[in-house]
Amino acid sequence: MAYSLACADSGAKCPGKFVTETEKELLDHVKLHMGASHPEMMKNPPPPDALKKLIKHV
Repeated sequence: MAYSLACADSGAKCPGKFVTETEKELLDHVKLHMGASHPEMMKNPPPPDALKKLIKHV
């Protein structure tokens, strides 16, 4: 089972979408993306539970 997350699902106007084999890998990609494309979020990152609610199993 793969895991996916799209920035648009959080309400952001961002085309970022990620699909990985593990949840940990997905969260690692999302953190890298936040640092590169949403640096304002790095100052006040969302709680891990908020990110996990956006994850879909595909």
